Amino acid sequence: MLSPSRACSIGPFNIADSGFGKFEIRDNEDGEAITLDNFDETDAMADPILNSPRSIEACRMLGLEFSELIFHPLEYFLSSSKGFCRTLEDREFAAKRAARYEKNRQIQLRNVRAQRHELIEAQLQKLQGLMSLKTRTFCRSPVGAARLGFGITPKCCSTEAQALTVIEREKRELERIQQRQALEVQQMLNFEYKLTELQQERERKEIEQKRREELLVMERIQRQREVDELKRRREIERAEQHRQELQVAKQQALEQRRDLRRREQRAKQEEARRLRDAQLSERERQRHHEEARKQNEMQLKARELAEKQARNSARIANVLHEKDLQRSAQLEEAARKQQLIDERRQALEYERRMKEEEGRLQGLRKKEAIEGVQRQLAMIEEKRREQLQEKERLAQLRLVQREYEKEQHLKAQQREERRLERERRSAYERMEAHLHEKQAAVLRKTKMKAMAAQRMQEYKHASVRARLQDAKLREEEIQSALQRKNRQDEYRAKLLLSRIETDNHRIEHLQEQRASLIRRRQEIKQRAGRQKHEILESFYKMKVTKKLNLPKHIRLKIGIGRPRSASEALYPTQSLQTESKGVERPSGNSRRPMSAVARRSRCATISRQRITSRERQNTSDTDSCCGSHSAESAEEFVNFADEKIIAMINDLQRRQNEELLEVLQEEHHAEEQREHLLHQASADPRERGRIERLFDIERGLASERIMQITHRHECTLAAMMHELQAI
Repeated sequence: MLSPSRACSIGPFNIADSGFGKFEIRDNEDGEAITLDNFDETDAMADPILNSPRSIEACRMLGLEFSELIFHPLEYFLSSSKGFCRTLEDREFAAKRAARYEKNRQIQLRNVRAQRHELIEAQLQKLQGLMSLKTRTFCRSPVGAARLGFGITPKCCSTEAQALTVIEREKRELERIQQRQALEVQQMLNFEYKLTELQQERERKEIEQKRREELLVMERIQRQREVDELKRRREIERAEQHRQELQVAKQQALEQRRDLRRREQRAKQEEARRLRDAQLSERERQRHHEEARKQNEMQLKARELAEKQARNSARIANVLHEKDLQRSAQLEEAARKQQLIDERRQALEYERRMKEEEGRLQGLRKKEAIEGVQRQLAMIEEKRREQLQEKERLAQLRLVQREYEKEQHLKAQQREERRLERERRSAYERMEAHLHEKQAAVLRKTKMKAMAAQRMQEYKHASVRARLQDAKLREEEIQSALQRKNRQDEYRAKLLLSRIETDNHRIEHLQEQRASLIRRRQEIKQRAGRQKHEILESFYKMKVTKKLNLPKHIRLKIGIGRPRSASEALYPTQSLQTESKGVERPSGNSRRPMSAVARRSRCATISRQRITSRERQNTSDTDSCCGSHSAESAEEFVNFADEKIIAMINDLQRRQNEELLEVLQEEHHAEEQREHLLHQASADPRERGRIERLFDIERGLASERIMQITHRHECTLAAMMHELQAI
């Protein structure tokens, strides 16, 4: 039987081979794909029977072999039986086996085709099939499919109406049987009455005996009738109760599905609200941070303007009053330095408060993340509990189905017994009709009894043989179902092992990345320590030799060509002043936030302008009072400057290390959250691949950010060293 439909081709599809690992097959290769819809159901020698990936995957999901879907004629079962069906009984058994095999094959074929269509729809909609394997194995008949609501067809939808029609037909059959029995009893009574009138005197004793037997027969018939009526009522009540239980079970399943949808919608709304709140809080924090930065910049500009005006007035006063105002200028300079120290202390205090606020916000975010994880775990536990309840319900439905089948079998046996009773009664009537005959009639009646007994014996033997054959066929079906279940378990185990292997590879990759970050952090810390030690050693040598002789790699990094003497460090050259004057300030009217490079260049320009102003003032002071300072005071000033420079460098390196450590801790926390989200991700490989690609992009951005921060720290340290060398 060849289906005219063609296979649906939707790109590549990965499947797990039961014996050869994973491989990939495409629907459209050389020639037309052989699917469940167009394969030859009669060709058992075809190689391959199926080659469509979705068809193969559907068969493996249901634990079916390809050969189980091939049609086998009656001759196949006759030739496969022992003794090649030499007797009539063997041929009947082979015919039963063929009919049962064809029925099961059609059911399995419908199930596997439905599974294949679900795989195609799942690939189109990027979803997975929602029907479990256990449910599909239960849908072996239209009644079972109608109970579970899967694979509903018009024939399956009318199963309940057909069941009611069968019950009504049985009722009418019982009524006809009762009427026929009553008619037969009446005829028997009339016959006996006439017979007693004819043989009243001659066969009085026989008549009395027969009357007693008739009374016993009538009592048995009455009792049997009452028993049948009681059983019929019980069967009707049991059928009604079973129908009500099925209705209640369907209603409960519908309510459970509605509750599950509502819980999923609430969870999605809660997650969206949490994300919106987190984004709003992050935007608010950035806005406050930007406002605080702008306010600090405005304060710095105001202080610079005030300092410039103060220095100009000091220079004018110094030119006019010379030595009289020199002392007051020194006092003002000391006050200005004290003010700068206070302002720096306030800035540090503000920065500390901002860090505390940011730490508090991070704690709140971590707390929200933990609560979200707990809610997700609770939802997972609720889903698992619902799945267990669904499995229990399915088991109860299967138990009810088996009870219903037992009841149907019992009814069939009862109908058979009633039929046998009718046959015995007809034999009894025939035997009574020939009592008046002579010995030949008696002999003939004896032969009829023997023949009836022989037929009854043969019928009993046939019934026992049929039950044994049915039991054997059921045993074969059970073994086949167990084999399918084992193949399903093996398929699931291989899928699980492949997923575990993929997770292990990803975990190893993450561990390697984490180890690389830790090594990078240690290398940065060691390099900063070495540079700090070399700079301190260079400053110590500068105290002795009066020359700032930095190591070659540090001078190359910060752009210093050759070492300078202490006098050159104290009195900058004209080219440096020209360079500092030539630096343009960014426009104050621009409201756009500056980048990290622009902020660094601006800070360097401001510091150079401060140093240039200070140098001019020191130069004028030196020109005006060149004879008032001795060599000892100059040496003390250099020592004080060296200690201050070392303290500034240490403070800068400490702040840089703290910033880098904070960034690395944030990245570590983000990596833990990524791992947690991956563990909670869907089992869909495409969805997991998309999430992993997003996480790889985030990791690349984080690595680039760390490298940028490291480069900025090095540039800041180089700029400070360049400024300190120019002092």
